[in-house]
Amino acid sequence: METSWICKAQDFKSLYVDLLKKELRVLPYKDFTLSYTLSYDSLQKRYIFQAPQLYMDSVANVRLLRKMNELPRATTTSYGGTINFDNYTDHIFISSEAEGADKIFVTMEVLTEPRGGIKRFIQRWGDYLDSLKTIGEFDETGVPSESYVSLHVNVDGSLVSRDTSKIGILLRQFIQKEPPWTPGIMSGQPVLQLVEMQVPSSKWNYGALNYRRYSGLEKRIYIRGRETIVCYSAVIPKLNGVRTLLSAVYDQGSYVAPVFHKGPLDELQELWEFLDKGQVKATYRPYAHRIYFYTLEK
Repeated sequence: METSWICKAQDFKSLYVDLLKKELRVLPYKDFTLSYTLSYDSLQKRYIFQAPQLYMDSVANVRLLRKMNELPRATTTSYGGTINFDNYTDHIFISSEAEGADKIFVTMEVLTEPRGGIKRFIQRWGDYLDSLKTIGEFDETGVPSESYVSLHVNVDGSLVSRDTSKIGILLRQFIQKEPPWTPGIMSGQPVLQLVEMQVPSSKWNYGALNYRRYSGLEKRIYIRGRETIVCYSAVIPKLNGVRTLLSAVYDQGSYVAPVFHKGPLDELQELWEFLDKGQVKATYRPYAHRIYFYTLEK
């Protein structure tokens, strides 16, 4: 019985990606991303692999091309993409797009913004507290100068605050009359954002108050019974204020190669289980890049 070696283009793509991972694993690269092309030469009737930034000796290169052209196929499609050598593990992640296929462009992050800018928003927030002081409904005595209050900007720009502190309740009253913000955008899609603002004080110039904005997943997680927003970023966030931090790579429809960076082990495991269910797809960066997921201190 003769075995058939004909396979579909999709099968060939999986085969050559697996072959590249196997052959490139011996290279001493970490935290390195490069572009490649796999072009079909119709005259030679064989595939040509090119990756100018990739150093391979002549013997290894010849072996790779030979094995590539020995793969079963029934396609002459050309491919291209990126090869990413992970910075924390020995994983290699390879994206692959057929030549002429529609490309998915990953846009830069656009942060959420109130009308007139966030500094004017903070000024209005400070003026609101000042008005409450004059009628005896707010006393800043005892409020630490470095304390923060938080609100969420939903994907439609509407404002919500779940801060249950005394100052948080006043913020909830204030934002009821505020117009929606422009939503935060990642990869062309609106995302939830968490905004933390320093509590205004008469000792401060309101325009100089600090604020922080984080992009978060719309789907919430419950850790130790408390609803928590999971923030995410393409770069490792500043650890100040971060309670739990892990990173993973979205590859072939699921998150893989998790690395725990900071936080209680039980909470990190809960966070990983939340991501590992396959319901969360944070497409902040191009395919096969590491994404950092984290929760903040309360």
